[in-house]
Amino acid sequence: MKKPQLKTSIAMAVGLALSSNAYAEIIISQYVEGGSYNKSLEISNTGDNAISLSGYVLKSKYNGVNEWKNDLDLSSITLDAKSVYVISNSRSSDSILTVTNSTESIVNHNGDETYMLFKDGVEHDRIGIDGDVDWGKDKSFVRADLTPSTTFDAAMWLEKPKDNIEGLGEYQEGVTPPPPFACKTESGSSPTFTEINQIQGTGSKSPLVTSGFISEEEYFVQGIVTARGESLLKGFYLQGLNDDFDPNSSEGIFVSTGSAPSQEIQPGAIVCVKAKVQEYYNQTQLKPDTNNYVVQRTESPAKVNKLVINEDETLADALERHEGMKVQLTSHSDLRITRNFSFDYGSKRNNMVLSHGEPLFKPTQLFAAESSEAIALAEENSKRQITIESDNKAANGKVPYFPDFGTDIDQDGSADSYLRLGARIEGLEGVVAYSYGQYRLVASNTITQDNIITQALNDDGSTLFNVERTDEPSIDDEDLTITSFNVLNYFTSVATGGDANPTGQNRGAVNADDFAVQQAKILSALVAIDADIIGLMEVENNGFGENSAINDLTTALNAQFEDEEDHYKYVEIKSKDKYQGEYLGSDAIMVALLYRPSEVKLKGKARVIKTPEQHIAENTITRDNNGTIEFNPAYDKYQRHSLVQEFMVKEAKEPLTVVVNHLKSKGSECIEQWQNFEEDNDPADLQGNCNRFRVSAAKAIGDDLETVKGDILILGDMNAYGMEDPLLTLTDYSQEKYNRDIFTAAYTTLGTDKEGNPLPYEETGSQITQGYGYINLNTHLHGTETFSYTYSGELGNLDHALANESLVERITEIEDWHINAAESNLFEYSPKYTGDMAKYNDMYSASDHDPIVISLEYEKAASFNFFALASLFGFGFLRRKLSKQK
Repeated sequence: MKKPQLKTSIAMAVGLALSSNAYAEIIISQYVEGGSYNKSLEISNTGDNAISLSGYVLKSKYNGVNEWKNDLDLSSITLDAKSVYVISNSRSSDSILTVTNSTESIVNHNGDETYMLFKDGVEHDRIGIDGDVDWGKDKSFVRADLTPSTTFDAAMWLEKPKDNIEGLGEYQEGVTPPPPFACKTESGSSPTFTEINQIQGTGSKSPLVTSGFISEEEYFVQGIVTARGESLLKGFYLQGLNDDFDPNSSEGIFVSTGSAPSQEIQPGAIVCVKAKVQEYYNQTQLKPDTNNYVVQRTESPAKVNKLVINEDETLADALERHEGMKVQLTSHSDLRITRNFSFDYGSKRNNMVLSHGEPLFKPTQLFAAESSEAIALAEENSKRQITIESDNKAANGKVPYFPDFGTDIDQDGSADSYLRLGARIEGLEGVVAYSYGQYRLVASNTITQDNIITQALNDDGSTLFNVERTDEPSIDDEDLTITSFNVLNYFTSVATGGDANPTGQNRGAVNADDFAVQQAKILSALVAIDADIIGLMEVENNGFGENSAINDLTTALNAQFEDEEDHYKYVEIKSKDKYQGEYLGSDAIMVALLYRPSEVKLKGKARVIKTPEQHIAENTITRDNNGTIEFNPAYDKYQRHSLVQEFMVKEAKEPLTVVVNHLKSKGSECIEQWQNFEEDNDPADLQGNCNRFRVSAAKAIGDDLETVKGDILILGDMNAYGMEDPLLTLTDYSQEKYNRDIFTAAYTTLGTDKEGNPLPYEETGSQITQGYGYINLNTHLHGTETFSYTYSGELGNLDHALANESLVERITEIEDWHINAAESNLFEYSPKYTGDMAKYNDMYSASDHDPIVISLEYEKAASFNFFALASLFGFGFLRRKLSKQK
């Protein structure tokens, strides 16, 4: 390696004088993209004399978009004749740093950044393609053509594998690229082509991959291009020219080129490829050496096959036999939205998930955890879904295949083009791919609202399902209406200058404009519900004063009603129950209650049910990790306290006790997950993290209410689905009925002593032997197939209403009003992932949870007649035939 030499002023002047009379060019000569921080750029002097880099500046574009920036001035460098200068990331491997001249922060590419050398402010030499297209991801390049170029031409570079540093730091006179591929055998004769259907075979793997994940032999393949892949999967899709008319073998295949294919690869091109067959994370594909493909001619685009799922197969089976093919969704495909268009944290991009037949339910919404039915449903769900993608990342706030999304404002000021859970998608075309562990349809056309079928009819003309928006709940207005509503972090401390949050956190709107949208949406929903008692979750816990969030919401809600008879007051707990004399518990958010004094009266002061905490110091217990003894990290877990208020209803002799709850989320893990080696994975019982901790809270709530007389209604976000342990604990659990054991969490405390020290609760946890006997109203009236929330494409109820037996007699209806869970969360107030899309002051996407609305009759106890009630529920795609009710 020739290192650059520092020159004296006289020597530099002589060198410059010499170089002015000799040919010399400064170019980017090598690019290394590797694992972790292994990143390098090499700059070469191709001339016969030393040259100063005065006037040269290296610039980059982050993700290949926007303006050149991160200027690195190279003026202090002088390069000897035919020598190089290597710039690397400071955290590169030792083998890279050994040949590095300087470490600079500008060198931090991930395959989509572009670099440009500027000379005296003018573009001089480039590597990379603009547009966030991952042109250089997981690959390295060595210069073949030493001529400076302000555009990136792949022919000027020799592509190398990821982490290849061969020749880095050594001057090279250019690398001769291999001759262009000519679709000939080694002897020069025309090849015998292997049909794509032969490569795909009729199973899940190619019969040509006999061991490992790639074939030993290379095959010549010919087909017509149906789509290009520039981002999600880099390469192109081929469809065979000779159909074997066997529906069990695919006629399409993906050709993985590792980077965006040349521009001549377009739909309709007939291409010859020489490649090995590869099983790449369960996708059968062709893997050619660099540029081992050639366009032979161009024809009309290939036919599009209608995707049909046969009665005796799963969606996964149908997709496997169409792998790599271009297909079209029709009414017979019967694919419906089960996860609305939103950000997918797995693939780090916005997309949508469809399921076959009907949306997917969370297994533990329908069946007890670890039951054979729950396990079978989880397996079935995995085979009934497909992710709808665009090749390039969707721009924030845009649905690439549905350009009208969020537009066409209707007369009520809402978006007239939207997507809803359960809607059937028709007319969408794309190629079937497999990545990130899921089948994907990479869309290649656009659809309109007419392709999104929100209603379907039975043969007799009656409604089979209806997923259209409604502007108010469908339940009748009886003597008393109660709602439970998670308001998605209603925070005033930052957005409007409300009282400070004791935790210093802001989980809600970050500015007044976003807060105005959030408030308008919540008010719109609450006005439409028109409840007499409102249970709230995720209200900022900044006290009960004039500048508190709960006072702000109450005041704003009252302003929507002219008649003072319709106004609300909020419930305030006793001073002795307040944390630090001001707050409801120590969390950033709290539960709350609003009520109409014209309809109900308070009976006494509100009180708090304290919920257990979990505290375990580090190095308290151990686990055996394949012979290695590991000590636990510290865990300090909390969950929000519950709020209890007794009300007197005009016609009732006994009080109505309403309990509002918000139990620990399924997000971060508890000590039990660490013990089970599940701290980095979803727990095997499908109940999410901290299930036992939520059972502890359910036990504390159940114990507290055992002496309460009269009607009892337990409301709120329990962060547990309908058949999970916390709900079974509060309802009808017995070991005999559910054939499972339920335990509370270990290392828990409950409340504090006079000095504020936590009081021990259950050091080792305990076994639940019998449920507390409350009745899950949704399950009682509608069966288990109900939902208020959706996560990862599966539906279920996290929000519940549980009643004791006396109250059940008064219940006439309960409804999950699907204004939130059924919508795309791009309509929420938060601008995250939504770009500049319009936001609307309507009730849709007011939160991520649906409100639950309950109607009660007090003049006379309503005798429960299920079949009479069943006819009342025509809302939602879940209210179908009576035979579907449970």
